[in-house]
Amino acid sequence: MDLGTKGSGRTPWSRAGDGRLTLKGGVREVLATAMLEALGVNTSKSLSLVETGEELQRGDEPSPTRSSVLVRLSHGHTRIGSLQRLSYLKEGGAAQAARRSLGAHLLPRVVGRGGQRAGGEVPGRGERGGGRNGANWIAAGFVHGVLNTDNINITGESFDYGPWRFLPTYDPAFTAAYFDQSGLYAFGRQPDTLAWNLTRLAEVLLPLGEHAQMEAALNRFWPAFQTSVWAAVLRRLGLASLGVEG
Repeated sequence: MDLGTKGSGRTPWSRAGDGRLTLKGGVREVLATAMLEALGVNTSKSLSLVETGEELQRGDEPSPTRSSVLVRLSHGHTRIGSLQRLSYLKEGGAAQAARRSLGAHLLPRVVGRGGQRAGGEVPGRGERGGGRNGANWIAAGFVHGVLNTDNINITGESFDYGPWRFLPTYDPAFTAAYFDQSGLYAFGRQPDTLAWNLTRLAEVLLPLGEHAQMEAALNRFWPAFQTSVWAAVLRRLGLASLGVEG
């Protein structure tokens, strides 16, 4: 398992933010991971939450507010957005280092220890993990809130819980983030958004594999999602169906 911190300070990717986590936000992530794991979602796990004593200024809640650092466990913290960034900036050396890291630590049988082969298997793994997680979110009535490529883990685990909600009543248009006024990440759009993100992953990895392999892997997303969502709903109802995979 990979240890990661949230709220430990600024990084080169923090933009104008301070890289800190409010205690309220940390508690919300602890609650999200505990509830989702109990509902059968493959999620990161919250290991510890430590209050730091700092006072933070935030525009969307009463300030100053208390600061914290969250330590979480996951099989990896490589995001689709991380690979997109390297590709966009044409950082060949860093991209090769990222592929070596994938090969050594995350997907050794897929990428290879030298990071030389990926084919369609990396998006294929993402397709299966993303399809199952999307199905489990739907069955649980969970709304992630911000499903951009920077919040999608290539290991297929659900993680990075900022704004999130559970549906009070069934509503495909329900959103979890106050700033999502267009409904981009609405509850009912989550499967489409996951599929869109996986397509972006395939674009980044295309130089490492064949187009046909990537296309075949992406085409497996919807069958995987449809099978998984029925299994997840039946599981929530305490029912079983022959021929439906969990």
